[in-house]
Amino acid sequence: MLLLGYTVLAYADEIDEELDIIESFMLTDTQSAIDKLNDVLTLEPEFSGAQKSRLHVLMSIKHIYLAEYTEAGKALDLALSFNPSDELLTRIYLYKVTVSIGLKDYKQAFTQLEANLARINSYQDNSIKIATYNRLLNVYMELEAYDEMLRISKLAMELNQGENPKNYCYSMLYNAVAHLRLKRLPDAESLFVNTEQYCAEHGFPLIAVMSVRGRGNVAFEQGDYHKAEGLFLASLEGYQKFKFEVEINDLNSYLGMTYFYLGDFEKAEIFAQKVNQLPVAPNNMLVKKRANEALSLIAGKRGQFDKAYQYQVVANALSLQLLNEQKIKENAYQMARFDSVEKNRENNSLMQDHELLMKQKDLFMKEKSSSIMFSTLLVGVSVGLLLLLISAWLQRNQYMKQAQRDGLTGIFNRRAGQELAENEFVEAQSAAEPFSVLLMDLDLFKNINDQFGHATGDWALKKFTSVVEALLRPNDIFTRMGGEEFAIFMPKLGHHGAMEFAERLRITVSEINTRYSGHDFSVTVSCGVSTANEDDLSLDPLIKRADLALYSAKHNGRNCVVCDADSLVIPLRVNK
Repeated sequence: MLLLGYTVLAYADEIDEELDIIESFMLTDTQSAIDKLNDVLTLEPEFSGAQKSRLHVLMSIKHIYLAEYTEAGKALDLALSFNPSDELLTRIYLYKVTVSIGLKDYKQAFTQLEANLARINSYQDNSIKIATYNRLLNVYMELEAYDEMLRISKLAMELNQGENPKNYCYSMLYNAVAHLRLKRLPDAESLFVNTEQYCAEHGFPLIAVMSVRGRGNVAFEQGDYHKAEGLFLASLEGYQKFKFEVEINDLNSYLGMTYFYLGDFEKAEIFAQKVNQLPVAPNNMLVKKRANEALSLIAGKRGQFDKAYQYQVVANALSLQLLNEQKIKENAYQMARFDSVEKNRENNSLMQDHELLMKQKDLFMKEKSSSIMFSTLLVGVSVGLLLLLISAWLQRNQYMKQAQRDGLTGIFNRRAGQELAENEFVEAQSAAEPFSVLLMDLDLFKNINDQFGHATGDWALKKFTSVVEALLRPNDIFTRMGGEEFAIFMPKLGHHGAMEFAERLRITVSEINTRYSGHDFSVTVSCGVSTANEDDLSLDPLIKRADLALYSAKHNGRNCVVCDADSLVIPLRVNK
């Protein structure tokens, strides 16, 4: 019996070693990992519950690499059925978040992430927390919340302090990606280089390959297509070793565009057609859109205008689907944030109600038995009224928020923005502080709607809004005045500061890359600036002077900044 016990223990150790090897191969040689998984699966009936759970987690990782998200979800559910340890349970929940993202179920991803964050708050192991933060970074990347990506990636790296190289690699990578998506290209290039070196040295080649691909994206954005070609091909070779289908498809679509810009239309068509032959699925929409745009451009260069038109129609249809998907992402993100705030508020309210009820219970126990029923009824009615009042108050706040926001851009509408600005103006005048107004008008916006359609016009308005919001100070009030006209009310900012800000805004807007709208056009803005003086008793004179300055800016050729003092002379700067 003793000999049999030693034999069983030795066999269990061998199985654990095999699973360790498979897990390490997942980071270096996916095909070898898959081959070993297939061999080990035949022995599953002899595994312990913990080993079975771990085996199916590894199966889910394989399915994620191959973009088989439904199968990955089934494998994770099976892994849960074997009562995994707390550490493995956390990993399963994290992979479930990845699966939900792959299936475009962002609401479910947030729900799973919140549940896992609640579980690990009591843990002392920072590595589990950091791994969860890295999954959160993946969610933020999908939702294009790049400022949040910067904040969370820095937090994860500070918590890690280099103790867990794998988690540190992922945090470094997400930090570099956030800089890339925010168009901070020189910083992104440097961060990708650092990530590639660190992760290669610590034995994480897949993350190193991702860093090489990131450098390729930086070169592509900078227009250095020869450099982008080399980096894309190098990362494509690396991804093929891992059979990372999602990244392979994305790289093929970028190579199609890269070779077009290099003038090698045959190679461009080969890579673009690889992507175009993919099935229509949520994960393929963006790459198929990019491929169809490349094929349209190639056909146009060859004089095949019917084909070019057909490819562009497909690309436009995919663009509309992607815009709808983006709205779903934004709604999921906003709902998750709203739910989180509401749950905290409800928890606090319930705790207060609980304390109140406990005190009342002590009081009731001391009273005569004849008054207990009446007192209990009174408390019940009070709590019911309180809940009704809270519900009404929440509903009122929700309606007020909707009434204050512009439906398309999400910024303040004219009525709400001017009311807030008027209050800030009164405080500024009382404290003898400066106050400036910047009125803006997108130049020739009607031409964009007429030539490319209202969907492209809406894209331009939202893109303009997001670019401006990145430049604002915390106390600035950004308002859509109507149509393509916008205003920024700037408390505690004087004339020179307002003019410098307006010029910086004008330049940033003129650099907007419209290629991702599906069309090639330019976006510029005319600006009128006014600053309060002692005689101003309300915002109206400032808005009127800014409006006159804006009129002067448009009269002087558009794409320029004019202040109220110069509105009848010449603009500060013209960039025709």
